[in-house]
Amino acid sequence: MTYRGSLRAISLLAATIALALLAGCSASGRDAAAKRDTAKHTATANVISPHLPFGNPSEAGGAANNQLVLRQQFAASWNAGKRIANWVAWRLVAGDIGDTERSQFYADHGIDTPTPKDYTNSGYDRGHLCPSKDRSDNPENNKAVFTMLNIIPQAGDNNRGPWEKAEEFERSLAKAGREVYIIAGGAGSEGEIKGIIVPESTWKIIVALESGKSWPDGQQQAQVFAILMPNHEGIKNDRWQQFQTSVSEIEKKTGYHFFVNAPVIQSIAKAAGH
Repeated sequence: MTYRGSLRAISLLAATIALALLAGCSASGRDAAAKRDTAKHTATANVISPHLPFGNPSEAGGAANNQLVLRQQFAASWNAGKRIANWVAWRLVAGDIGDTERSQFYADHGIDTPTPKDYTNSGYDRGHLCPSKDRSDNPENNKAVFTMLNIIPQAGDNNRGPWEKAEEFERSLAKAGREVYIIAGGAGSEGEIKGIIVPESTWKIIVALESGKSWPDGQQQAQVFAILMPNHEGIKNDRWQQFQTSVSEIEKKTGYHFFVNAPVIQSIAKAAGH
């Protein structure tokens, strides 16, 4: 082979290698994009409510003591035997927070709940799970969270103490531009008032996605906070952080599984619990 022929052969070989590398990179890029698309589709495929992107923690459905209730403002599991919700879940962003005045409590129009008078002189507050201020953008949304479906008996020092401070914290996250998902409920029993079970403790899980991003894109840099506090007097001046716990501890207390559709969030929650 001549010198000129050798150069042509080397050039052809180099071009072939370059094309192969480019094709490989392109395929790799396509594969990565496909995986991202698949993950995003998987994350949204089983969402039954915009308030439950991570899954249905108690597998609520048609059972009387685990009845799934889907509203525009929240999602819930109603327990007819306890006459309180097992849990209420809601999505919170800055636009949900406004200056609307508080509504009045009322018996639910679709579920056989207690009446507001059932709590009168009981020694317990009508405690919101989804707070009034989290739905203060307009009167309709605010009224929606004053249904007795969204209320549990809370000790005044719990409701107006560290529980309220935790509510202020979740709103501070939303006001900072983060999409926040909260689920809250009660666990155990301190007795009852007019057939309404008084929870022994109150719990809440807060998931704050990466600032400026929505579900499911904001998962990777999300934060998870788990709170479990006694439903007792004597804690009004305590900080909510004193009652931080792990998601797994709340799962043990309740028997629920909170992140069945969100393995990334589940991993973050596990790390936060250590």
